[in-house]
Amino acid sequence: MTKLKDKKVNTRSAKMIDNTAREGETLGSVGPFVKVTWNDAASTFKSYIINAENPSEHLTVCETVGEMVAKDDKAIVLVMHGSQCDGCDIMAIPTDWCQKIEVMEIQGECITENLESQPE
Repeated sequence: MTKLKDKKVNTRSAKMIDNTAREGETLGSVGPFVKVTWNDAASTFKSYIINAENPSEHLTVCETVGEMVAKDDKAIVLVMHGSQCDGCDIMAIPTDWCQKIEVMEIQGECITENLESQPE
């Protein structure tokens, strides 16, 4: 997995910052762009069948794409959108809910999936 750089983005001042005083110029300056596949809790109403042999069937599989700006043993934080007016939109995903983290590759002006992505 790509190592996070020692900086972050605060879009209110056109720079990203965090409580460790790391800073970066813009999205993409802190960590890799990734696609995280993860299981989320799900609530189903009026269900008639419960799969007791495979309860994980009832979870919701989610995919979230963004710049990974923080990661530890409890959470992964992705920045999905940044604006000088409104700050950053982030998604914090519990690390143990993650099934796979795929590093995206920048090709020209596009981001694509890296074939060498590492499962978590």
